[in-house]
Amino acid sequence: MSLRNPEREEILKMLEAEQVQAAATAAGDGSETDAWPAPAPLGEELRPVQDFAPELLPLSFRPLVEDVSERMQTPLDYAAAAAMVALAGCVNRRAVIRPKMEDASWSVVPNLWGASVAPPGFMKSPILRAVTLPLAHIEELWRAEHAEESSDYDNAREEAELRYQAWREDFKRAIKKGETAPTQPDKSLRALTQKRLVLTDATFEKLHEILSENPAGVLVVRDELTGWLAELGRQGREGERAFFLQAWNGDARFTIDRIGRGSIHVPAVCVSLFGNIQPTRLRWYLSEALEGGPNDDGLFQRFQIFIWPDPPRNWRLVDRPPNAAALGKAEKVYSRLANLSADDPVPMRFGPDAQKLFYAWWADLFSRERNQEEREDGIASAIPGEREGHLAINIEGI
Repeated sequence: MSLRNPEREEILKMLEAEQVQAAATAAGDGSETDAWPAPAPLGEELRPVQDFAPELLPLSFRPLVEDVSERMQTPLDYAAAAAMVALAGCVNRRAVIRPKMEDASWSVVPNLWGASVAPPGFMKSPILRAVTLPLAHIEELWRAEHAEESSDYDNAREEAELRYQAWREDFKRAIKKGETAPTQPDKSLRALTQKRLVLTDATFEKLHEILSENPAGVLVVRDELTGWLAELGRQGREGERAFFLQAWNGDARFTIDRIGRGSIHVPAVCVSLFGNIQPTRLRWYLSEALEGGPNDDGLFQRFQIFIWPDPPRNWRLVDRPPNAAALGKAEKVYSRLANLSADDPVPMRFGPDAQKLFYAWWADLFSRERNQEEREDGIASAIPGEREGHLAINIEGI
């Protein structure tokens, strides 16, 4: 006959107490001085985060970041991180940096991955929408231009088809009469492509197709990174995870072969990425990466900008219109960079002083990475040489 739950719990408690007493006796003479101390609670306190200095931002973006942060009553970190990744999304493969002074074979594409960490209610989504609004305006202009070009394209295609039909009739008559056949007209037209800058909810296959028409790359914005990470972790989606790992590099080729759709080849897939995530979900993903789980494949290490600032000490109600001048100033920079061509990327190098700093930092990093005793494992391990260069070229490009 099985024991009722209260009786079973009482017996388990008695056994547990006996085990504790036996362990304490084995550790000493059983006296009160040798008894185990009362366990101290494990705190979840986080170390204080240094306040972000707005002077680190380019002058053209500082007013926008300060305006959004004040209206939302949030730390500057959130808007600043989103602004820098948005800037990288406008550059992507339109520029490259060569980190070494003499060796030009090593080029780095300055795309960036970033994330904001905050609990619900910290205005993450409104901040992201406000900072990326200039990019939405740029895409609206591109769509209008594409609509106008599509109308002209349809007219040109119809004219080309009529010329071809007329040529066929002339060709038939010439053959029957034994005359010289007329020259076949050229009816080929340059295929229209839709310029894209920002994507929010594209499938992996559609993103790859869009990149085939946009060699400069795109910015992927995910309001909740949890959903994106869940998609990458599903069984059978290993190819999608590998695609994003390649897209972080910005210069790796990627081909998708599908029955019915054929083959789509992209010579260089390039994606900048930004999203928001809650602390509880972040801890779960990081724990797997630290323990060598399925998520320990270098995906999290690719986030060059990962911010989790302290909550604001004081809050006040701010109700005023957005700073239109700040928005326009940032949009002008975004637009100028987004309209550069990836066919002839702007090459950039460090200045003499910056080159010395980079070499010193790089040497110190590699010495620690190669030293097994000091090497940081798992999520804390950096991807050498791939962070500061990305930030430097985006800031310098302004």
